[in-house]
Amino acid sequence: MQLHVFNTREEMGNAAGKAVEERILTVLEKKDYLRMVFAAAPSQNEFLKYLRNSKLIPWEKVVAFHMDEYLGLLPEDQALFSNFLKRNLFDHCNFKDVFIIEGNKNTEDEIARYTRLINESPIDIVCLGIGENGHIAFNDPPVADFNDPNTIKIVELDLACRQQQVNDACFPSIEEVPTHALSLTIPALLETDYLCCVVPGPNKKQALESTLTGPIDTSCPASILKLHWQCDLFTDRAAYPENLPWKETKYDLLQDIENGSFQLNNDKGRFTPVRFYPPDQIKEKIPFFGPGLIDLQVNGVNGVDFNDASLSISDIEKSVEYLLTIGVTGFLPTLITNEKGIILKILDTITQACEINPLVDSCILGVHLEGPFISNLDGARGAHNPKFIQEPSWELLQEFQKAAKGRIKLLTLAPELEGAIDLIKKCKESGIQIAIGHSYATYPKIKEAVEAGARLSTHLGNAVPLTLPRHPNILWDQLAMEGLYASLVADGFHLDDSFLKTVIKVKCEKSFLISDSTLFTGMPPGEYKAHIGDEVVLEENGRLSLKHGKGLLAGASKNLREGVEYLVKSGITDLSSAWKMATSYPVKFLALNDSNQTLKEDWVIFNFEEGKIKVMRVIKNGQVVFSSD
Repeated sequence: MQLHVFNTREEMGNAAGKAVEERILTVLEKKDYLRMVFAAAPSQNEFLKYLRNSKLIPWEKVVAFHMDEYLGLLPEDQALFSNFLKRNLFDHCNFKDVFIIEGNKNTEDEIARYTRLINESPIDIVCLGIGENGHIAFNDPPVADFNDPNTIKIVELDLACRQQQVNDACFPSIEEVPTHALSLTIPALLETDYLCCVVPGPNKKQALESTLTGPIDTSCPASILKLHWQCDLFTDRAAYPENLPWKETKYDLLQDIENGSFQLNNDKGRFTPVRFYPPDQIKEKIPFFGPGLIDLQVNGVNGVDFNDASLSISDIEKSVEYLLTIGVTGFLPTLITNEKGIILKILDTITQACEINPLVDSCILGVHLEGPFISNLDGARGAHNPKFIQEPSWELLQEFQKAAKGRIKLLTLAPELEGAIDLIKKCKESGIQIAIGHSYATYPKIKEAVEAGARLSTHLGNAVPLTLPRHPNILWDQLAMEGLYASLVADGFHLDDSFLKTVIKVKCEKSFLISDSTLFTGMPPGEYKAHIGDEVVLEENGRLSLKHGKGLLAGASKNLREGVEYLVKSGITDLSSAWKMATSYPVKFLALNDSNQTLKEDWVIFNFEEGKIKVMRVIKNGQVVFSSD
């Protein structure tokens, strides 16, 4: 909104009239005619006078509408807004067409007729005012709706609105002011390329102050004007508040990455839906917002290794802080096959960190045990140390769960191992999700595992032999199993694009992204020693592999946000679909919406420029926890 303050009402009206005059001429350089909506009120007198006296405006190229009308008055009643506009403008100028709201006709028919007329093509200019109660048109605070699905509707006028009509000398007493009217809705008014708002007089001082400095909400409907992409507000000194108490409150118009709708966001992380749609050239510059990223497989990140016995509480806090900066608001620390005592120690450390730090506790959604109940065979074993691989044991898992104080939420195992099916059944009963991974299982065993309660294929396409039978094989068998979700590492190294496309097409909303990140995520290229007992090589392009493992991957060095970027860059999905694969789909798999209400207050606000997601703000539990500012 651009604010223009003048010493007198006449100066204000002339300036507003000239601005609209120039806008009309500019629009008509590109169009044969334009469509305008006018407000009807004494506050518009000086502005309308300028327009009707203009020698430059070709009114024969203008189609006119007005924005509200009383119900129940006779057509000849001079208080009707249509008659006000006829006296002050319509009867003075040769318009191409004038469409008035007829409040004495059948209301449903009139709403249908005027809705059809307004929606025939875009409105180019809206000329409006602000009521003493902050209304625009007759959208008083009790009935105002920034997300109103209607174009025009019946409204009941509140007491302040009716009193204004008496103050404006339109009626001799409040008893004679109609109680109901037809009004264009807020979205109908704001879906225009240009707004000219004229607000004079001392009676408008409080409404103007609320509009300019108050929160953007329906307690002052005109406050929404601050976010319009091209709104000029003209006022005079009598209406302009002295010592205006400007407040440092930030509001954004944002686009929902999941459905394309628009919402308002204030600096407290609250969102308000709005239905008006900005022009395409403006829309491209509006930041996105979406749920926080959810990563169900994080082995480590930014120098922190969740599989190192020396893991400390401060390490976990450091990892949480880093993940929040990239938009990950929830994750599962992932512990791979290791010595029993080390796993117990790490689980105890994670538990302590969650109990001490509420932010850590809200970000760690549980623990993912990837092993030790996996195949010991080459290819399926991957980078897991064979020395610590074990047969499935409910007793051992219970020992781990006790150390985690119930935080183990996901277990990856090989279902072909003896005792695996019984373990799956017990896990299902205790609320632990089961994933198939690092396995040589055949289709009958996979089917048996799914029937017992397995619901996920861990990093499908990886931790399998380099060569497989044409068919059947463990990849096709898992793809064919409808009950299985599939987690995917989309970093350009773990999987070919064709395989990613195939899995996503087959699994649809049952496919989601994981990072499988390691402590090397975010670190410079080079050779490093890892806890798995081998050296790893981090290449310039981000590929992470075992130095002596014949090119075998040793996890990933890219984060979940980069996985989203890769899907878009490769043309595998669009940005909206990729974001869902890193947010709502993994949440649905773990049924987190039912057990973790705070996720509903986790948001990421970001720009998408040149194929890169640039995180602007991260909101966790309704609080801003990261800002690029």
